[in-house]
Amino acid sequence: MYPASFLPAIFVPLVGLVMPAVAMGVLFMHIESDE
Repeated sequence: MYPASFLPAIFVPLVGLVMPAVAMGVLFMHIESDE
């Protein structure tokens, strides 16, 4: 088994969780610095 065969199964949900978390973090920092 090559890692590439099961990589998307881990990579897709990881990105699905990390991307919103980063977006919320950036938005939170922007709101906090704006106040």
